[in-house]
Amino acid sequence: MAEPKPIITQSTAVRRQTEPISHTSTKPSTDPASFVRSSAKLRPIVSTPAFAGRIGGNQEFVSTDNAQIEKQPDAAPLHRLSDALNLNVFLDRQIWVMAVIEGWGTCILIFIFGAGASGLTSIDASPLASTLYAALLNFVGLTLFVFAAAPASGGHLNPSITLATFFAGLCTLPRAVLYVIAQCVGAIVGSYWLKLGLGDAYFPSGIIPGCTVDPTLVSRGQLFVLEYMFSQALIFTAFGVGLDPRQATVFGPALAPILVGMTLGLGTLASSLAKPGYTGLSFNSARCLGFMVAKGDMQYHYIHWLATLAATMLNGVFYHFAPPYVRGKPRAAVVPLHHV
Repeated sequence: MAEPKPIITQSTAVRRQTEPISHTSTKPSTDPASFVRSSAKLRPIVSTPAFAGRIGGNQEFVSTDNAQIEKQPDAAPLHRLSDALNLNVFLDRQIWVMAVIEGWGTCILIFIFGAGASGLTSIDASPLASTLYAALLNFVGLTLFVFAAAPASGGHLNPSITLATFFAGLCTLPRAVLYVIAQCVGAIVGSYWLKLGLGDAYFPSGIIPGCTVDPTLVSRGQLFVLEYMFSQALIFTAFGVGLDPRQATVFGPALAPILVGMTLGLGTLASSLAKPGYTGLSFNSARCLGFMVAKGDMQYHYIHWLATLAATMLNGVFYHFAPPYVRGKPRAAVVPLHHV
């Protein structure tokens, strides 16, 4: 009887692609910074952290190694609440490194977005032209930053995405805490760098698009409703195109970050002209935190966080109500990884 062929998962395929062909019995080091020797040249081992909540990855970059999952439970979709709340994850050095990358990426992203938004408030442009410019900036900017940051940290760069993945069981509580703190600190640092560079040109009109509103035209209740529904819409679409494993065979991680960027562009187009006095959706609470702290105006900022929290929690409820996997079966039995 012929022996069954071994199943080649993504993790083994990645190792085979990154390990050189060697005629010696020396095993390559598991240190991502190390080099392994082949008969031709030295080749680095590529470091690709496994993370179920990687935005734009459609859960393709997960692990089937039980030892790694024990150390980092969100290296695969979480199945137990105890795994999501495992505080031992705080002791994992890699989580801290990834959080630092999240903070640094958010810092740069907020600086770029802030420069465009501040300049937009300083020119005499029609509301439609301003909206189109903002939508294009958000679409291109977010797409490129997700492509850049996702391999190293998961590419969240936004508390809304981090909280949504936590409530959906794709991110542990320790990672969520570290990421949100890093994103907020990064946003504040990036905003102060922008203010230092622009001086008096830092949002000179006092209006911060997507953050401040005219309180005579927009009430607190209206602001919460608008922020909540726009956030719910963007989280729904971001999960559908960037985190649903069923999309891996449709377009996969190569196209998903572009579609994630399009969701923010869509939200900008839909919200910027929705109501007089309303300057568009926030969606990224860390963004508004940074801009508003640097400006010294925290008008209604708590509503941004309340709307984000409510939207991410409800998204988690729906995700668990209709999960992408068949209940009671392992992930590999339902959505197999790419075979090479």
